[in-house]
Amino acid sequence: MVAISAWQRWLVLDATPYPVGVDGYFYAIQVRSLLEHGALAYPASPLTFWWMAPFAAATDPIVGAKLAAALGGALIAVPMYLVGKSLGRDRDDVGAGLVAAALAVTSAGSAYLSFEFVKQSVGIACAIATIAAVARHKRAVAVAGAIATLLAHKLAFAVLVVLVTPTLVRSRRALAIVAATVAAIAIAGLAMPRRLPSPADAHLVRHLFAAAHWALPALVAPNVTLTFRHEAIAAGVICALAAIALVQDRTRRGWPIVALGFAIALPWLAVADPQGLGFRLRILAFVPMALGAAIAIGALAIPRRTGVLASVAAVVFVVGAARLSTEGEVVMHPALAAATANAAGQIPPGATAIVPERRILYPVRWYTRAPVSLRHEHVPSAQRVRVIGLTYMGGPGSPLERAIDAAGREPSIAAPVQLYPGVHDGLVLVTEPTWDWLLAHVPDDVRAYYTRWPIL
Repeated sequence: MVAISAWQRWLVLDATPYPVGVDGYFYAIQVRSLLEHGALAYPASPLTFWWMAPFAAATDPIVGAKLAAALGGALIAVPMYLVGKSLGRDRDDVGAGLVAAALAVTSAGSAYLSFEFVKQSVGIACAIATIAAVARHKRAVAVAGAIATLLAHKLAFAVLVVLVTPTLVRSRRALAIVAATVAAIAIAGLAMPRRLPSPADAHLVRHLFAAAHWALPALVAPNVTLTFRHEAIAAGVICALAAIALVQDRTRRGWPIVALGFAIALPWLAVADPQGLGFRLRILAFVPMALGAAIAIGALAIPRRTGVLASVAAVVFVVGAARLSTEGEVVMHPALAAATANAAGQIPPGATAIVPERRILYPVRWYTRAPVSLRHEHVPSAQRVRVIGLTYMGGPGSPLERAIDAAGREPSIAAPVQLYPGVHDGLVLVTEPTWDWLLAHVPDDVRAYYTRWPIL
């Protein structure tokens, strides 16, 4: 399962020579910095980049990051198998483990993590591996796994805490240890909020709920709706069956998994923000879906159990692998890559490129090696240059686009630099004095809009 799934994910990632995903170039930048300077270019949970570094050293940062993403995503089958075994009929249920592994490794959500959120993919694999160690009372391995999860992804660590705390907390002493550990991590997160969970992440919880979406999509945005094969619905149904199995056999474990599945299946999760917690949780529907299936299967009396369930797992894997999901995949357009590469040499030494679109921000940094930022407030005016695309301008004929054309004929300011090959104003670099001139030559409402510098 791991080999086939890794190969499939690699074929998707390798179909383009450019990084895949909105933040694809971010991973390449981080790995390149790690190889060149021994440190990350941006503060972040570091484990995924350490995992990518050997692959990048053997190839290059873009190819290496893709190889590590493909293999790292496919490896979810191994800890899912181990946890699925422990949740099955007799705590060593090979068949239940195989079914859980097949469901997880062929899920659309798991595939999407390999294409878009690789840190989360690695973090969830570490979290499930930690749960497997806890189930087998491998204390040292569990501690190492928890540390690895913490160093990989903040949400993955939160999921780990939710799933294992009820198992660990059997006494006041254990409860005190867990509480002290979580508190220490939160305090450390105050100093390193980009690397560790911190109180600053509380705003994500405040915006966790919104109007109901009864189809349980993972994301509902103006131009796209992602459902990932309706895995959130499947997780809810499977966890309902798992709950029945747990009620019938009170000696079995698995209620935290059921609770996670029910939480992900709540129709009131806010899924309009691609950076929001609701979206990130819905992507993880495959976790309770796969583990809930192992619990539910444990309640079934199946003759020749291992052989039958191994056959079921094989069918699940073949059907799932036959149609690898690329839903939500974001691919870099070659012309846009060329446009951002054309910014090399155009940004003055010491200047910071202010780029209001995430899909353009990191490519500019990758090709130019210049500092970049989504916001301008913390950058001195004399050190700013703006890089804006036609979409940000409002399209052809918009007031800002007309002002940019006029600026090209104004001798008192530096002319906007056209970067996009073959597309007028497709991607434009302007100095800060030119930007000020542009804002002075657009209507008041347009000036107010761009003064706020909205981020796309």
